[in-house]
Amino acid sequence: MSDIKTKDMKPKSIKTMDKAVAWTERIKDPIAYVNKKTKDISTGQENIIDYGEDKIKYTTNRIKDELVYASKKTINYTKNKTINYAKKKYQQKKLIKNKPNDIKGKSEKTRKTVKSAERTIKNTEKAAKEGVKASKIIVEQGRKLAIEGTKKAIKGTKVAIKIMISAIKGMIASVKSLVGMLAAGGSLAIIAIIIICMIGLLVTSIFGIFFSSDKSSGNAILMSDCVAELNTELDNRIKTIKNNNPHDEVVIHSNRAEWKDILSVYSVKVNKGTNEEEVMTITTEKKKVLQEVFWNMNYLTFETKNEKYGSQSIGTLDRPQLDLSLNGPRNTNEEEKTILHIYINSKSVEDMKIKYNFNEEQKKQFAEINSEKYLSMWSSVIYGTFGSSGEITEWKQVGKEWSNIQIGNSGSTIGQIGCLTTSISILIKKSQVPTNMINPFNPGTFVIALNNNYGFDESGNLQYLAISKVVPNFEYVDRVELKGKSKDDKLYEIQKYYSSGYYLALEVKGATKNSQHWVAVDNVNNNSILMLDPASTETDVWSQYDWEKTSQFVYFKVKK
Repeated sequence: MSDIKTKDMKPKSIKTMDKAVAWTERIKDPIAYVNKKTKDISTGQENIIDYGEDKIKYTTNRIKDELVYASKKTINYTKNKTINYAKKKYQQKKLIKNKPNDIKGKSEKTRKTVKSAERTIKNTEKAAKEGVKASKIIVEQGRKLAIEGTKKAIKGTKVAIKIMISAIKGMIASVKSLVGMLAAGGSLAIIAIIIICMIGLLVTSIFGIFFSSDKSSGNAILMSDCVAELNTELDNRIKTIKNNNPHDEVVIHSNRAEWKDILSVYSVKVNKGTNEEEVMTITTEKKKVLQEVFWNMNYLTFETKNEKYGSQSIGTLDRPQLDLSLNGPRNTNEEEKTILHIYINSKSVEDMKIKYNFNEEQKKQFAEINSEKYLSMWSSVIYGTFGSSGEITEWKQVGKEWSNIQIGNSGSTIGQIGCLTTSISILIKKSQVPTNMINPFNPGTFVIALNNNYGFDESGNLQYLAISKVVPNFEYVDRVELKGKSKDDKLYEIQKYYSSGYYLALEVKGATKNSQHWVAVDNVNNNSILMLDPASTETDVWSQYDWEKTSQFVYFKVKK
């Protein structure tokens, strides 16, 4: 007899679900979808009204379908229960043949039960019909709400969520009360509650960091303000080094950690990979955690050197603070100076994962929140929001919401000395290079990004090499001196560089002390230089400004 073959069976274990991972997976795609739609709207690829109307109509139709499904299920359940109960009573009637009185009593009770069941079915059918009717009304109200709501423009994920919440509130109000909906079948109210709870869980998850700088959230402390405070703290430590070390010149070598990485580490550290600690709001304790992460990821070192220094070194990468000042003509003479080199060093995110003992779930969270599909959402966290950027023809120094933003540590604002940075921001937008890390992109967010990358010296002079750090595909090339040239020669030089595909910012007031103004060159046509002026609505350079005072221009190229 052959042996009986047996198969080893491993004991079955109950599968457990990782709630943190599951929740991240469920909410990440809707965030990316809304973010993509918002970007499409901002670039004109998506019609705002169509998007809003489709979004609300989809939600209301989905709720209507769920209501109809739930109502039908209730009817069938009640009907089957009633039939089974009646059959059971009929069987009891056949078994009790010797007790006519009991049979009569039981039969009467059965008839009453059937009638009661019929009434239940009719009531349920009526409730379902009323629910469907209410849902149709809701669909129409949702459509109208979408048209009205989206007219004000969707400015980001948070706004889209607010519109959805408003729609849900409108749905609930249309049936008078939540209790009324529960009495009519309950599915519509339950779905509304689920959606609201999902939104609540969204902002209390690790993705809540994307709403931490939103003023409309009611946060007492905004993340963008915390970022600005820590940048100032870094600047103050640099000032202390300068004050304690005699020098002739200072060179800043910045390799500071990106704010996106700092905030990602902070979010995962606070959230602990469990979604139990929200990161949308900021408390005093959380500010301390952020400060700790910032200084663990950034640290300062310095040294002084006696070096020969002059304009021969202009353009070298190790002297960004000295090579880019445009306050006067170049000096070809070299002299020995004491140079104080200050280094802003950084630690990698991998170092921080080890330092803070991130577990596997925290590592997954970090990878997810750093995904490219959320890249544009970080800018509003870091820089704050300045509303709609509008057309570049409307980008001015004064009278805008960004006018009071300080330039570096100069104590002066965009409205006071920001003509050059405003002109360069116009050129960047005009060039159509990607500005993913600064969204929305405008003079205000551009200056804040430069501030975060040490883009200005103490007097507010722009350090041109910092531009490529915040907008990698837009690169400073050089400057061209125009002083002492004839009008025709100036026009020739400007036209030559413009025709070669460079982007030009032109100084039009002589570049003397307390008399300097920059404009963006928009076009060069025959004998005319057309501009986009941060200080006026005029477009012809030499109709607005004296050609003799056009002293220089700086030019940029787009990196392919």
